[in-house]
Amino acid sequence: MSSPDAWTFAARGLPRSPGFFEVMVAGKLVHSKKRGDGYVDTESKFLKLVAAIKAALAQG
Repeated sequence: MSSPDAWTFAARGLPRSPGFFEVMVAGKLVHSKKRGDGYVDTESKFLKLVAAIKAALAQG
C-alpha cells in the first residue's frame, strides 16, 4: 500500500462552470457532479469513492 506522502490532491475552479465537483482516482473520473452524480452526500456515493481509492492503492 502506498504511503499517504505519495498521494496527490488537487482542486481547481473552472471559470465558466461554477459548482462542478469531480473526483479522479488514478487518472479515472469516478465522480462528477457535471455528469449527474451530484454532491457526495450519501453513504453510497462516499463508499464508491473509497472503493476506487482502495482499488488504486491495491494496484500500486
